[in-house]
Amino acid sequence: MSTAGVLQAATVTDEGLRRGLTRFHALAIVVGSVVGTGIYLRPASIAQLLKSPFLILMVWVGAGLFSLAGALTYAELAARLPRSGGEYAFLRETLGEFPAFLFGWMRLTVGVSAIAAMAAGVAVFLSDLMPLAGVTWHLTLWSVAGRGSVDFGVRQGIAVLVIFALAALNISGVARAGRFQGIVTSAKVIGLVLLIGVLWFVGQGHAVDTNGSLARNATPDVLDYGGALLAALAVYNGWANAAMVSGEVRDARRVVPWALIVGLSLSMLLYLAVNTGYLRVLTMDQILGSSSTAHPDAPSVASRAAAAVVGAKARTALTLLFFVSALGTLHCLILAPSRVLFAMARDGLLPAKLSRVAETARTPAPAIAALALFGMILAVLGSYDRLSNMSAFGYLLFYPFSAIGLILWRRRAPTTGNPTLFKAPRGIPELFLLGAIVLLTVLVIRASVEVLAALALMAIGLVAYAAIRARQGYSSAFRKW
Repeated sequence: MSTAGVLQAATVTDEGLRRGLTRFHALAIVVGSVVGTGIYLRPASIAQLLKSPFLILMVWVGAGLFSLAGALTYAELAARLPRSGGEYAFLRETLGEFPAFLFGWMRLTVGVSAIAAMAAGVAVFLSDLMPLAGVTWHLTLWSVAGRGSVDFGVRQGIAVLVIFALAALNISGVARAGRFQGIVTSAKVIGLVLLIGVLWFVGQGHAVDTNGSLARNATPDVLDYGGALLAALAVYNGWANAAMVSGEVRDARRVVPWALIVGLSLSMLLYLAVNTGYLRVLTMDQILGSSSTAHPDAPSVASRAAAAVVGAKARTALTLLFFVSALGTLHCLILAPSRVLFAMARDGLLPAKLSRVAETARTPAPAIAALALFGMILAVLGSYDRLSNMSAFGYLLFYPFSAIGLILWRRRAPTTGNPTLFKAPRGIPELFLLGAIVLLTVLVIRASVEVLAALALMAIGLVAYAAIRARQGYSSAFRKW
């Protein structure tokens, strides 16, 4: 075998995957997953709950510090177990198969919906850049829940094609996917930095108005703080994606912890800078009345802020930034969660075909294709309101389990004999655990639609796990008989 062949073979792991992702690729996955379209849209809904510039910034700081504590916790887990699947692999190693399956189930259900919603977003932003035809086919459906409809047109077709193209890119090789993610992430970070520069150095600041007509006589309570934190955490979501592809990162024990910490810290700084910029050039009433569930037809916070500084000519540039951001996040949603399906299939919790690896590219091609197929179907069936909050709550559900797993793992297998292995600072996993439990308690009491939907999905997961294990038990008994 040639030297190149020996080196190539050496990069193939015992899972059959190739370690083709570099340090820059891992960082791009973290930043590309976190910095999406949420920072341009969600500040309005957070402001509507808090109605105070100081409290708004404190929520962004609090959500960032909480996420950073989580990143430090996951960094140590990834250093201890650099395998595909991320939290799924961590939970299976530390707490067992059942919580690991529930995490995978959450990623499979909520994650696929997120792919469909983000693909729809890509199509919407593209339609803002160029005129697209409307609905060409309409089907009315009737069910016990009432009347519904399925529309198909150019936008749905674009959403399906984008998912297909990104899935094909991922199947062709993880290094190629990493390079694409690096390019897209670099572009949207540069765009966000330019927006921050415009808001800070071009726009004319004003005295902060905390008593606008929409903000008067409003005192947020604990439940409002919880809702605002959930919305901010939804924007920070995605930092754990690098851990899911640990099995394909070179020198993963060092690189993945570095990427988690540096990537999330950078994202936090960008978020604070852009939110401060919004508050600098917009009044509180303008922020409160921006695009959100309460004002679905209003311009986004980012659009209003850019227009206030440079006028309507900023619209095209900002829409292009939205498009690139959505495209990069969509790519991460296909790249990372597909590795969870792959790991679950290897453990017998999903069909064995999903554990196969492409012979030449050494990628989990069937798992990527299955995830993309479900996403394409859902992209045709409709849109998904409040999806980001629901997915954030779903991820939040498993943060305490990951923290508990690390605490127990530290006691069972201390790493004092390996000083080069990354270890989270003392007390961080415990603080992360406490914060997650408090926030979950507040959100469950608040009982919003997205929280109830996530809990319902978890309940279905309990039934699915019981059915899978029962079927496997019957098959095993039959083989023995």
